Amino acid sequence: MSDSNNVQILHLSDLHMRYDSDPESILEPLIADILDSEEGLGLKQLDYLVVSGDLTNKATPQEFEQARQLISSLIEQFDLTAERCIIVPGNHDLSWDEEVYEWKKKRLVEQNKLQKGTYVEQGDGFLLRVEEQYPQRFKNFSESFYQPLLGKEYPLEFKQQCLPSLFLNTRIQFLAMNSCSEIDEYFRERSSIREESLARGLQEANQQIQQAKREEQLSKETDILRIAVWHHPITGNEKIAKDAFLERLQQVDFQLCLHGHIHEERTDIIGLHHTRKIYVAGAGSFGAPTNARPESTPRFYNLLEVKPDHSKIRVHTRCLRKDGGAWEGWYFWPKKNGRGREAYYEINLQKKTI
Repeated sequence: MSDSNNVQILHLSDLHMRYDSDPESILEPLIADILDSEEGLGLKQLDYLVVSGDLTNKATPQEFEQARQLISSLIEQFDLTAERCIIVPGNHDLSWDEEVYEWKKKRLVEQNKLQKGTYVEQGDGFLLRVEEQYPQRFKNFSESFYQPLLGKEYPLEFKQQCLPSLFLNTRIQFLAMNSCSEIDEYFRERSSIREESLARGLQEANQQIQQAKREEQLSKETDILRIAVWHHPITGNEKIAKDAFLERLQQVDFQLCLHGHIHEERTDIIGLHHTRKIYVAGAGSFGAPTNARPESTPRFYNLLEVKPDHSKIRVHTRCLRKDGGAWEGWYFWPKKNGRGREAYYEINLQKKTI
């Protein structure tokens, strides 16, 4: 059972809502598990909801509406607010129906000026990326989900897609990042974090903290727990190839990153022997069908309990072994004494004054 004095963060990923999904039947077992004080988590309220991408299957407005209904019900049930929902897109949340390439005959194209990754050779011509249209792949995510749920549009300009949120009462700052901005139907594995987006986001994140200190909403010596959220993993298979951005996050004392995409539980440490470590918590898949998950791998979600003094995080891993069944603890993590397994693991943190 969880400690209600701690900061409670529900982390879902890879909902994969379809047009015919039933949000109520999906939610009821989850809500029951969170409320259950005997075999579940025993919580009546949550402090934050993090959804790390792939809310839908094909990024249609109908699917986004189903995802919106599900998350709206969570907000109502657990006394959340839209502001305390940290949500990023996944590769299933960008639309392939948007026309972002145009075909031209080879004789009309100066091939020596083509940039790698912005064209596809097709027959006796090229499909050329239309740069002004390329961000429109996220239009449905913005207009059919993000704006109706959060009351503001998701920025389509790539430079703006690194969004910090500082919460003074818990001294936690989230950074919501888009790892899918270079993915399309012709380049499906091209996950990345854009440098210009990260630079702008980190600048704004620092400004939020400094402004709070100037206005004496935070003391100069107050520690801040910084958590970054994006969709793709940074370890193991299907990881983000260009991972140098992690050094930037280490430098400014981010200590935890939350991701999805891989349909199995995952935990790791970046910079194991570094004085500035980044802990990794992958939520697994909340909604991917059986044929989209590794063999014998159930559905997962995580509940993170953060100590009020930011000294420790306990990550509860919950699993759904059978569709239509009840959520339960995933007894995977070795106990400290080496005897038996726990349904959670713990992360010991360092206090960071930003």
